[in-house]
Amino acid sequence: MVCQNRKEILGKPRVSRKKFGNCAAGLALCFLAGCASVPRPENYYAGRKDAFAFMAPGAELYITAEVRSVRPILEELLLAGMTGADLKEFLDMSDTLTAAVFEAAGPDRHFYAAAEGKFPGVRGGIFFGASRDWEKRVSAAGIDYWHSERSRLSVFLGAKNAYFSDGDPFVPAPGAQSPPALEGLRRGAVLSGWMENPASAINRIVTAFGVPIEIPSNRLVFGVYPAGDAGEGPEEYYTAVLRFETPTAAQASALVRIFTMAKIGLERADFSGYRDMETLARAFFAKNPVQDGNALILATGVMSGGELALLFNAISLY
Repeated sequence: MVCQNRKEILGKPRVSRKKFGNCAAGLALCFLAGCASVPRPENYYAGRKDAFAFMAPGAELYITAEVRSVRPILEELLLAGMTGADLKEFLDMSDTLTAAVFEAAGPDRHFYAAAEGKFPGVRGGIFFGASRDWEKRVSAAGIDYWHSERSRLSVFLGAKNAYFSDGDPFVPAPGAQSPPALEGLRRGAVLSGWMENPASAINRIVTAFGVPIEIPSNRLVFGVYPAGDAGEGPEEYYTAVLRFETPTAAQASALVRIFTMAKIGLERADFSGYRDMETLARAFFAKNPVQDGNALILATGVMSGGELALLFNAISLY
C-alpha cells in the first residue's frame, strides 16, 4: 500500500537516465539540423569554384581586386555611377572585392559586389534595424538582407563577407563564368577582369588619335600588376596587359600591323595641354602590339593609379 500510494502521489514513473540521454541526444540533433538548414551565404555558394560565380551573368564589366593594393585605382574608378571615394568606409573594411556592372540602360540590375574582409556583422544589423530607410527582406535564396528603396541598395553583412546589389544580392547558380584567357592574366595581378562588347568605346578613343581603324573587339580581358619602385614619390604605380579578342585571327593580325604603324607615328606627337590624351597614348601605344591567335595584346607603360582609372573609365560605357 505504501508503494502504491507513493506512485499515486508522484504520478508517472520518472524517465530513466538512459531514456533521458536518448531524448537529449535527439534534441541536440534536431537543433544542429535546424542550424544547418538556416540559409547562409557560405552554404548557398558552396561548390562554386569560379571566382566570378558570385556574380550574375550578362554584365558588361567584371572585376576582381586586392583592395589595399589597388586603392589608388579604385578611388577614381567608376562603377555603376559610384567611385571608390564614395565607398570609402566599405573599402576600408575590405580585403578583396569582386564586382559586376550591367549596362546603364538595363531594366532592373545595375551591379553586384561581393567582398571579403572584416565587417560589422551583428552591429551592422542593429544599425540597419534602427534606420527607417532600411527594411529587412528575404532573398530568393532564403537569406535575410537589408534594402533601402531610397538608396536603391541591398546589403548583407556577415563577419567576414559582404554582398551588395541594387536588387537581390544573392545570385542563383551557376553564376558568371570567367573567359579562358583570364586565368593566365590573373597570375600576379592585383586587379583583373573583362569587359564585354568594348568596341564602340575603344574605337572612339583610337579615332581621337587619328588612327583610321575600327577594332572589331567583342571582349577585352585585362590584368593590372604592381610596377614596384617605377615612379617617384609615395604614389603607387602599375602596368597593365589588355587583351582585345576579335572574331578571327586574320583581324587580329591586321590590327597588330596597324597599331605598330600608329605607334611609330605617335612617338613624336606633342600632347602638351592634353594630359588625358597622353595618358591614353601611353596605354595603347607604349609598347609593340602582339598577336595571340584571334587576340591583339597591348602592354601599357608604367602608369599611376589615377591614370589607370582614367583608362578604364574611358573604355567603359558608364
